[in-house]
Amino acid sequence: MKKIVSVLLLCLAFSVAVSATAIKPGTGKIALKVLYVGYDPAKPKPEKITYYSTAAGAIDEAWKTRMADFKAFLETRFDKVEVVDVRDYNVAMSDKVDVTIADAGPINLPANFNRPIVLLHQLAPDVGLPIGLKFDWYCQCLEDDALNIKTSHPIFNTPIKVNLTLVNRPTPGSFFNGFQAATTPKEMPMWKVIKEDPSAKNKYIIGMVAHGEGFNDSPDAEAISGGVCLKNAEAVALGRHGNYFMWGFSGSPNHMTDEAKDVFVNTVCYIKKFDRQQPIMKKVQIENREWVNEMIYRSDKALYEKTLISRKEGNARLLKMQQELKDRKAKGEDIGKGNEAFLKMPVTDEVQSFDDYLKSWTGSGMYDMFGTNVDAYHKYYQDNLEYFYPIDGYSLQVDEDAKKLGISNRKVELLEKCISMLEKGEDTAVAQKLLERYTTEKFSSAKEWRDWLTKNKPNLYYTEAGGFKFMVNTYKTETAAVVSPVSGDIKTAATTTVPTRADPVVVTATLVDAGAGKKQVVVNADILQGWHIYAYVPKDSPFIVTEPVIELPKGIKNTEWKSSAGVPFTGGEGMFVWENKATFTTEISAKTLKPGTTIKCGLYYQVCDNNKCYPPKRKLVEVKVL
Repeated sequence: MKKIVSVLLLCLAFSVAVSATAIKPGTGKIALKVLYVGYDPAKPKPEKITYYSTAAGAIDEAWKTRMADFKAFLETRFDKVEVVDVRDYNVAMSDKVDVTIADAGPINLPANFNRPIVLLHQLAPDVGLPIGLKFDWYCQCLEDDALNIKTSHPIFNTPIKVNLTLVNRPTPGSFFNGFQAATTPKEMPMWKVIKEDPSAKNKYIIGMVAHGEGFNDSPDAEAISGGVCLKNAEAVALGRHGNYFMWGFSGSPNHMTDEAKDVFVNTVCYIKKFDRQQPIMKKVQIENREWVNEMIYRSDKALYEKTLISRKEGNARLLKMQQELKDRKAKGEDIGKGNEAFLKMPVTDEVQSFDDYLKSWTGSGMYDMFGTNVDAYHKYYQDNLEYFYPIDGYSLQVDEDAKKLGISNRKVELLEKCISMLEKGEDTAVAQKLLERYTTEKFSSAKEWRDWLTKNKPNLYYTEAGGFKFMVNTYKTETAAVVSPVSGDIKTAATTTVPTRADPVVVTATLVDAGAGKKQVVVNADILQGWHIYAYVPKDSPFIVTEPVIELPKGIKNTEWKSSAGVPFTGGEGMFVWENKATFTTEISAKTLKPGTTIKCGLYYQVCDNNKCYPPKRKLVEVKVL
């Protein structure tokens, strides 16, 4: 009932907001002042552009045309429109308008930014990660259609009533690659956001999705729509967190369907309602309790056997693809640098044992307890479902303290029990530890804990995205709370020597004497179990193929790079990846290299597991000539 009342109040508040942004008499335009932040093609082209496409021509087109396209469109819909190049933008400009639309970066917003803003495609995680928004970088692989749409949401209904054209289409194959497969239909209703252009030579820039797991677990956030992508059905393409709106689709107005244009206009009006209503929580946790279901799904002998079949079929495809490339090359065709590298990649017939498969998914600690007893794994996960909690932003483990009390760590009764234990002087150290673990408070007395719970219990909510915590919903009464900055970027410490969930790839390099006045440069990538980097992806795939990088003194050249064997990627037809370890080698002439000369080398790569991807990263290390 409480939730229904909250929804009604939200709808009522929005209707009031719309009336405040009514049509300006005599113009037919909505009375809002909108600022668009993009790239001005009259200025020099930036070296790095926040657009991504598998076709270089699409990026160039977007840089040249998007600002003019948005300006022309917005001026037909809103009373006042301003545009500014991102290099000239400052936060004070957003204070002078009703809504800001960010389409280019970098934009660095302060943690206490509270004005309405729409973040397009990659700008959502670029802006959101550093300040703890739920717009994380799940996958830059959003295509043209929306799905899992909350059609009753205001952005589809007001101020413009949009009659969405929904068409049943085959469900993306990646949606079946996980525990959700059992409940995923073969077809889903989809809504076209980016219009089809049969005459287009290049694929347009690619959109972005955020993790859907935990997106709706705080009162300041709402997932509105997913989209066709290479992740799962929960991935968020349209969503809000506080005064920020994520519009993950990439199309500028000329590329949008007419329906999408109207929904975009409604979105600008909708986010205006959340002026000065910042998020009240920050996302600190990637993995949530759905991980338990995934582990039950993965620790399965039948799935392992399917994986073996898939890899065998993938190796056969690899040999066939390499032969086709050889035939094209024999005819004099330039097959391109990427295909040349793929042609040289060896094929491995190594078969992963079921023991190693289980270790890669569940960890060596679990394997030490249960070996290959699949039923024991499943029982462990099911019996402990209510007691998992995070040990960092990525991993979960069983909370033995909560388990001894027999109370789920997502039930407020656990807090009640712990406060009662403090009041009675029973196992006070454990009670205090649990209270601090599952709240954001640090009270030192039972009375302070009791007073806090009595005052805030009606407004408590539990969030796993926020760190498996009970927090106080201040969203209705506190609209100017400061959100502390949090680093969502993946930072690599210079001393990192083993891969971690925060940084799943460690790059090292060595120089080896190759004889005949030559040195071999060896670059190694140690990859965390369960993660992979890409060896080869089909044309138009948004994933980034790994490229070795080397910076040599002037006049020194290196031979073509060679790599270790990749393996077929299960669930991604035509893709090949490196798991656990990858090695890249090249040779350089050492005759003119002086001792002490420094060579920089490394990799440009994107690392993913089956549930998430990190942004592409360039990681270099230094080696010295001895």
